Parts: sequence; structure tokens; C-alpha cells
Amino acid sequence: MRRFGFFYNPYSALIWGLLLLTSSAQGMEATTLTPSQTEAIGSALHQTLALQFKQALATADNLEEDQKPTFVSQLTRGMIAYFQARWQTRQEPPARQEGHKVLTELLEKGQSELKRSPEDRWLLLILGTAAIIDAMLQQEETPLQSLPLFNQGQIWLQQALVQYEDTADAHLGLGLLYFANTALPGPLSRLLQSSAEGMSASMAIHHLQRASEKGQFSREVAQTFLLHIYELEHRYEEAIELGRQLQPVFPDNGYYALRTGSAQCALSRYTDCAATLSALADHYARSRKILVHRPDRFDLFYTWAVALTELGLHNSAFRAYRKAINHDPRVTQDKTLWAKFHVARHYERQQQYKTARQFYQTLMRGRNVDDLHQRVTRRLRSLP
Repeated sequence: MRRFGFFYNPYSALIWGLLLLTSSAQGMEATTLTPSQTEAIGSALHQTLALQFKQALATADNLEEDQKPTFVSQLTRGMIAYFQARWQTRQEPPARQEGHKVLTELLEKGQSELKRSPEDRWLLLILGTAAIIDAMLQQEETPLQSLPLFNQGQIWLQQALVQYEDTADAHLGLGLLYFANTALPGPLSRLLQSSAEGMSASMAIHHLQRASEKGQFSREVAQTFLLHIYELEHRYEEAIELGRQLQPVFPDNGYYALRTGSAQCALSRYTDCAATLSALADHYARSRKILVHRPDRFDLFYTWAVALTELGLHNSAFRAYRKAINHDPRVTQDKTLWAKFHVARHYERQQQYKTARQFYQTLMRGRNVDDLHQRVTRRLRSLP
């Protein structure tokens, strides 16, 4: 009986092994992202978004081999560091610096590995994502020499995505180009505008939606950024829907309720906004770690105060405006000036004219925003 099949030949095993060695030398895939690694990355990122940074770093440690960093563990640590820098108060060492250090090492060693395996789809995915996250970590400190690597990161991700169907997580990095661009200094940002198609909001939303739907480890991170860009692009209905989905998933991270309430306020749904942010403010009073980023705390109290003002609850609004002002002591935000205006109006309604006048005069000595000085001038003239 005649037999068919490659392994019937007694020398076929040797021949097959030689073929594998030859293909590896020619640049076929050398890196793998196993299901257990994918699950571990996803778990570490979930813990990160839940503000469980110690547990997340412990999960990242499990991705090391023989207590030595791997590309996968380094990328995970870099992504954790990005959120630590924003959402954790005490960081030793500073998360931003530590994340940049880890990702720099990954990118240096990874590029050498990629020269030997240029079609390694997982290495393309890891390196591309690392380059984008690193740019976001450095923010205004991004040096000019980082620009080629930033652009190369986009190319790596596109290669991984176009050539292989199972690298949907590459959509995350391409979607984050929008945010990485805003983190770069002005001159670098302008240099990227003509070349980076992922910079547009529509393309960013497209990529983040794909990562949210099909990503193996990036879904929740993609949803977090998608929520923010929906709000930035005035797609408030989608922001509210997504925010409501994420709030019960991460109940101890106030960011999701904050973005939901802000979108509700933008749609003039002041009753809903006040309810959402009132609950968040109560939670914050019990546990301040749910909102550690000072601008987020400011947004909570300012947006809540706006909703309360629109509902005619002026006493409650007054207290919320005062808390907002306390979270921007250097008056870096224009909204702080309007908060002070509303505080002065409250004192005026309470017939505390001397205090109201002091607030108005302070505003007149500061910078003007829209028609602020005109309105303050009218109020001053109307005081007895």
C-alpha cells in the first residue's frame, strides 16, 4: 500500500528541522504572545484601570522569565506607568521616569531583535505600542531625536495590522496617536500632522473602536481613551453610554463617572449631571484616591456647580464653586475665573456687598476671558 505524507520518510524530521532553522534565519517569526501572556497583560491593565497598581505590577512580574524582563513584561510596565503618573499620588520612583526607562530599554533591544526577524508580528505590535506610549509618557519633554522613532512606531503597528488578522491590539496604538500628538511639544506636533493619518479624531475613534471590539488585551484601555475622545469631539450620547458601561466595571475609579457627568452637563441634562456628580462627590469624600489628578477634581466640582446653578440650587452651587477654586490655586484654568465670578454673585445675593466687591475687583486685575470683565464691570456698577 502506497503511503503519502511528509513524515513517512525517515529523514523527514531532520529535513523539517533544517527548514525551520532556515526560515528563522530568514526573518520568520521568533516572538510569540501566548494566550496566558495575553490574559496576564489584560489582567494587569484591568487592575491598573481599577487603581490597583501594586497588584498590576505584581501581575507584570509574572510575565518575566527567570526573573528577567521580557518585551511583554516591559510593555505592560510602561502602560501601567502611564496611568500611575496620572492616577497615583505617591510614586517611588516617579512612574513617568520609570516607564520611560523601561520602554527605552525595550525599544533598543527590540529593534535589534526585529532586524533578525523583520516579519515578527508580535514584535511589531509590541514595539509600535511601546513607541506611542513612550511619547505620551514624556509629554512636553519629548526630544526632537524621538520623532523618527515615534513615526516608526506607527509604521510598525500598520505592518502588524495589515499583514496579520490576529493583531487587532495594534488598533490601540494607532488610536493613541491622537493623544500622543497632543502630548508632543508644538513644533514636533506640527511636523507630524502631514504624515500621521491616525492623528485625526475620526481615525482615532475608528481604531479605538476596533481595539475595544476585537483586542485581546487592549479592550478596556481602548474604551477608556474612547470615552475621552467622544467627549472631546462632542459625541456626548456615545460618551454617556460608554461611561455608564464602564462605571460598574471600575467602581473605585472616579474618572468614568466624571466623564459621564461632564457629557450630561454638555447636553444640558443638568438633573442627570447633578445626580451623577453628587454621587461621585460623596464617594470622593469617603475615598480621595478615586480622583487624585487635580484637574479631574477641579472638573468634578466645577461641572457639578454649573449643573446646580442651572437647577437654581445656588447655596449648593456656591459650596461646589469654592471647592473647585481650591483645586486650582494658581488659577491656571479660565473656568476658575468664572467660578470666582459665581462666588461673587452668591455674596451679592446674600447682600454681602463688601466681599462681593473684593472678588470683582480681584477679577478685574486678572486676565480677561470672553466677556468676563464686561460682566464684572456691570456688577460693580450695580452694587450699592
